[in-house]
Amino acid sequence: MNRTAVLVVLVAVLGAGAGWLIGSQVKRPQLPPAPPTSTLPAETTLPDLELPQVGGGTRNLAEFRGRPILINWWATWCPPCVKEMPLLDAFAKRQGERGIAVVGIALDDPHKVAEFLQRVPVAYPNLLEEPGPGDSSMRLGNARAVLPYSVLADDQGRIVATHMGAFDEEELQRWVDGALGP
Repeated sequence: MNRTAVLVVLVAVLGAGAGWLIGSQVKRPQLPPAPPTSTLPAETTLPDLELPQVGGGTRNLAEFRGRPILINWWATWCPPCVKEMPLLDAFAKRQGERGIAVVGIALDDPHKVAEFLQRVPVAYPNLLEEPGPGDSSMRLGNARAVLPYSVLADDQGRIVATHMGAFDEEELQRWVDGALGP
């Protein structure tokens, strides 16, 4: 090997070593931790939220005090929401009049919601709300604006659990049992 080639290799090795040494000494900025998948809201009690009901009239979440309530925010354009609805409907039917109440809150166009629920009916009440940074899902812990989003409150209206994303049957039961007990 000639002198020039040896010199080039030596400079490359020294340069790589110096780059590694300098790089290991430089403090890298710490990235903030990823937001949690679900956060308990600042409001730990359900507000007396009154919203229009699909089909007419209004409902207030305060009506459900005295029994636990599962509130599920959804939209017609959200495939996981739509897929989850039969599961929530079956869960609501198993609960009966004294078990956990299930309430849907559609963050969607009222006409699209009404048309959708005629094609895919569910037994639990569905309310309507304008989506946005001040909607009730955001105020109750949905910091990422993910749908579906669910909140579980005890019989006194205290929020005991939140969940982002769709449930499967086993996950739903574990979530409820973990928050309220079997």
